[in-house]
Amino acid sequence: MEKEKALLEIFKRNRGYAQTKDILDAGLHHQYLDILVKEGEVVKIKRGLYRLATVRFDDEIEEVSRMIPDGIVCLFSAWNYYELSDFVPPEYHIAIEKSRKVVLPDYPPIRVYYWSEKYWSIGITEVKIGQTAIKIYGKEKSVCDAIRFRNKIGKDVEKEVLQNYLKEKDRSIEKLLHFARLLRVEEQMKTYLSILL
Repeated sequence: MEKEKALLEIFKRNRGYAQTKDILDAGLHHQYLDILVKEGEVVKIKRGLYRLATVRFDDEIEEVSRMIPDGIVCLFSAWNYYELSDFVPPEYHIAIEKSRKVVLPDYPPIRVYYWSEKYWSIGITEVKIGQTAIKIYGKEKSVCDAIRFRNKIGKDVEKEVLQNYLKEKDRSIEKLLHFARLLRVEEQMKTYLSILL
């Protein structure tokens, strides 16, 4: 019990996250971590990285947006927010303009994409999460990004995002084609739409 308490303290010090290394460095055996995972108090995000089950997306994205004020929520984090994908990313996906540099904290885990001004600056919108206005790419831009990065994210994710968007009542094919044109994926988008609609 004392060991598990000490383990939870490590998580609290690191904003709800811990690496296996943090735990071993504190002189604790990873079996205590396994117990907390089994009890549902801790979630394994990926090999060597864990977070408290109580950490919520809304709380964290507010913090991430304060850490990277010029960052825009993109790709997997945006698809997750819009419920276009069932995949819950192990890190926050943030786009910044490629001439800017950011220093990332150890926690929460953030993946930064450096995009040229031309692609970074279009389709930005704001949503209110908690008390914070979060910059995120709009739904249609986010769907087009799935096509733009299809070779990196995989065809399954691309298809899931597009199909889920097309099921929505408030979908806008006009807006979708507008962003597809700006992102130079118009031909691919038209091909997909001719098959799926």
